[in-house]
Amino acid sequence: MAEGIAWLIAFLAIALMVWAIVNENDRRRRRSVEEFERDFAAGQGKLTQFMRAGALGMEAILMDEKRQAIAHKKDEEQGMTKTGTKSDDADRTAIEE
Repeated sequence: MAEGIAWLIAFLAIALMVWAIVNENDRRRRRSVEEFERDFAAGQGKLTQFMRAGALGMEAILMDEKRQAIAHKKDEEQGMTKTGTKSDDADRTAIEE
């Protein structure tokens, strides 16, 4: 019985979502030119904010990668990134027994 109620609730939730999508589509089809222009203007502000936030996020990611690349380059110049090659410092890579 509980399983049947769970399935019924899931089915009703999906039906409600489909109904909301269809209802919104019908509302958008029947709107006037003024309503369309108002909705379009309201959406442009949201799109601009979304794009600005995305650009700032990408900038943060790229700056972090740039800092990591600079740190790696400095380490490489100091010889700290190589392990087990002929150019390694013998004292630093030697195994003590």
